[in-house]
Amino acid sequence: MSTAPDPELFPYLDFQHCLNKAIDRYRTDLFTYGTAQGLPSLLHVLIRHLADYQVFTRPEHLMVTSGVQQALAILTTMPFPSGRDTVLLEQPSYHLFVRLLNCYGIPARGITRTEKGIDLNELEQLFQTGSIKLFYTIPRFHNPLGTSYTEDTKKAIAGLAKRYDVYIIEDDYLADLETNSKSDPIFAYGPSHVIYLKSYSKILFPGLRVGVAVLPHSLQPIFSSYKQLSDIDSAMLSQAALEIYIQSGMFERRKQRIVATYHNRMLQLNRALALYNDLDDIRPVPVQSGVHTHILLPDELQIPTLLNRLGKQQIVLKALDDSYLDGFAVRPMLKLSITQVREEQIEEGVSRIFDEIKRMRGMRTRR
Repeated sequence: MSTAPDPELFPYLDFQHCLNKAIDRYRTDLFTYGTAQGLPSLLHVLIRHLADYQVFTRPEHLMVTSGVQQALAILTTMPFPSGRDTVLLEQPSYHLFVRLLNCYGIPARGITRTEKGIDLNELEQLFQTGSIKLFYTIPRFHNPLGTSYTEDTKKAIAGLAKRYDVYIIEDDYLADLETNSKSDPIFAYGPSHVIYLKSYSKILFPGLRVGVAVLPHSLQPIFSSYKQLSDIDSAMLSQAALEIYIQSGMFERRKQRIVATYHNRMLQLNRALALYNDLDDIRPVPVQSGVHTHILLPDELQIPTLLNRLGKQQIVLKALDDSYLDGFAVRPMLKLSITQVREEQIEEGVSRIFDEIKRMRGMRTRR
């Protein structure tokens, strides 16, 4: 179930070299506090790097954060110019963001997202009447669905945000895995009301704890203040090593390898789902890129029992209840991730999932 990168794909010696070089280059800076905004030289590297993702901005709009999670915590707790207080998020959504909202007691509302997207009319109504200060969305490679919005949907969301003065948090945590050259972030269609978040942990390793937030001018001062009170500054050594890793070309080489590897695994997953699913009421959702997808299940299937039985076969999945706000209807589904499984293991794993579903139905019928 993890979306953390496959450790076997990580070039340890390359990154170790970057860490050693970072210590040599910034040995004096490591003994002083940095700036809340981030290592100045890294900011200029990130500007050029973000342009490859159709995110065109200036250094003064960037904030390096201790992972995207810190940016989310700051954005949900800090005040906004509109004076509104409610966060809108897709349902289901990133489970740690749901927990964050619950932990801080942030007013939250949900909007249903399926494999087909969201209802834009409902979104507009919520923007009009829901006291929404933020709409948190994962436009591509959604967690946990794995699906992506169309370009028309992204353009529409950007237009509605500007019309109703609602800020969008665009969590583009898997931007590096995009294989469609025509796919752009929401930021490209309306930067004035989009807070663009990018993680460098997912393409490298979670322990790096480096993310970047691209902020509209109106939000920079208050975000910077909250960030400084949160941790003074993000880890200087991680920032310096990332700077060298990107500049050296190592990041791009790793990205190409991991994109190819994950793409092949997703294609194998799609083939296996098509091969073993002969049940009319089970609907796998094929995706071409990213690291996961989902299977829609019938309401009567007991998912906890299914997960327990699969766990005994070393197939580790989990229920998605924690991806929903309290009181929101939970759709019965399984999330399938390919990051921690070898390509040759995928077909067997899918086969066992469907075998177990059929066994459970056979047991239910006999009773």
